[in-house]
Amino acid sequence: MGKLLVLSAVILACISVGAAVKCLKCSFTMFNIPCHTTTVTCEAGQVCATIEGKAVGMSLMKKRNCVAQDKCNKNDTETVAGIKYATTYQCCEGDFCNSAATLPSAHLSLPMALAMLGAWLVRLL
Repeated sequence: MGKLLVLSAVILACISVGAAVKCLKCSFTMFNIPCHTTTVTCEAGQVCATIEGKAVGMSLMKKRNCVAQDKCNKNDTETVAGIKYATTYQCCEGDFCNSAATLPSAHLSLPMALAMLGAWLVRLL
């Protein structure tokens, strides 16, 4: 029984070493508007990331996706529609680790929706 347990542990360790990381993908959103996300599986050498573009000190756009590990903690400069902005890559390792930034907007939208529903109901009564 002990040998079977050790063999199972070794097999599971080998499987998890080769497993690819799963991340959330949000192609593009502006001004922190919630974005529809999908699940993607990263390729070898990639990690999950939240990519943020800033211009004139203001956050203009965000994306979530897998990125090459060498882009992590680096800044790029890009131009879209004539606007030059700085791009930062906030990387993390682990399944769906790039989802944490979406929680505050979800928490804010529920109380706002409940307040609007309450105001509408009060108006009807």
